[in-house]
Amino acid sequence: MNERTRISQVVKEARRIAILSHQNPDGDAIGSTLAAYFVFQTAGKEAIPFNPDPVPSDLAFLPGSGEIRSVLPLDLSFDLFLVLDCGSMERMGDLRQAVQGLVINIDHHRSNGRFGGLNWVEEEASSTGEMVYRLLLEEMGLPLPREAAICLYTAILTDTGCFRFPNTTAESLRIAGQLVRAGACPERIAAHLYEQRGLGQLRVLGEMLTGLQVSSDGRIAWGVITQEMIQRGQIAIQDTEGFVNYPRSLRGVEVALLFKEVALNRYRVSLRSKGNIDVEKVASAFGGGGHPNAAGCTVQGNLEEVKTSVLEEIRRWIVA
Repeated sequence: MNERTRISQVVKEARRIAILSHQNPDGDAIGSTLAAYFVFQTAGKEAIPFNPDPVPSDLAFLPGSGEIRSVLPLDLSFDLFLVLDCGSMERMGDLRQAVQGLVINIDHHRSNGRFGGLNWVEEEASSTGEMVYRLLLEEMGLPLPREAAICLYTAILTDTGCFRFPNTTAESLRIAGQLVRAGACPERIAAHLYEQRGLGQLRVLGEMLTGLQVSSDGRIAWGVITQEMIQRGQIAIQDTEGFVNYPRSLRGVEVALLFKEVALNRYRVSLRSKGNIDVEKVASAFGGGGHPNAAGCTVQGNLEEVKTSVLEEIRRWIVA
């Protein structure tokens, strides 16, 4: 019996399920969480979605986004904790302290720490959303409400970079087609994700692009977003999600970075690459993780120190 089958049997028996994902959530984390929530509700189970951080503004259109709670009640018991798209317990933030019971860990990140009582980690999957579809709909045969289809399509779309990244596969496209048949509208979802920028976001983006830097050989490009820029634009740091794809789009660039100041002497670094340069290995050198072509980490230090250390690590892998 494989791990996915074991998980399906345990989930079938559960009545009350807590669904969690990682802090600083992206489209795959929120989409997978909400899709599982709707599928379980439709199947007659009690499910509650949690995340330690607010839902990013570009994902607030998703059905059920207002149902996500930030605090796990200590007086409420759960049959299991379904943790999605999360590489470690630490990435659940303060929520991890209230997780008491069976943990089922479903993820597609190579760096996943297999921290659950049951673990299904599939690096070849395009997204956790794809895995949730295969588990709940194909393995377990649970009904797929339209709301869940919208959330799962969003999960796959965002983690494949609109089906442009190397993790786009025949399987991810097959499932996306099934989700469209179930009621997900590609045009509306794409419009919500990519055509609803606020003026403040565009101003911060413009400021970041103005300061964009490129290495002497043209293979590395990086931008910086400071707290001052965030305050001038009157936006949240989460509203800069996806900005790293602009330096990635430069001709000749193989690795793109975005250094985001999240606190004094603390930077969240987003990394994207093309081809065979594995930025997950770069991120892991700083305690982060992700995928070969998309990864991230948080680094302590002032801006120049952080830039120097991360860029040196990237050059080491480019040379290798």
